[in-house]
Amino acid sequence: MKAPAEPKPRRGGFVLFAFFILIALGVLVALGTWQLDRKAWKEALIAELDAKLAGKPTDLPARERWQRLAAATDEFRRVAFPAEFLPGQEALVYSSGSSLRPDTAGPG
Repeated sequence: MKAPAEPKPRRGGFVLFAFFILIALGVLVALGTWQLDRKAWKEALIAELDAKLAGKPTDLPARERWQRLAAATDEFRRVAFPAEFLPGQEALVYSSGSSLRPDTAGPG
């Protein structure tokens, strides 16, 4: 009687599984690194905004200078300006609203 042949181990399945695990690990490490970079960027943005909002208000630039304002230096800059309420010359301003706050639509 002939002895049964021993089954050969299947190495191809293990190699393929290990390859996919390494690819998945690489993707997860890349996503984690991206999240840490994004967190650092966001914290720097918040710090810059806090510094701009804590600054002393400056005079509102003249209308002729508005075209030369730059977002990098003038965005979120605090300004002070005189204003006067003129009865009979009110204007209603409408907002299209926000998807985050449904209570902000309509006249304001």
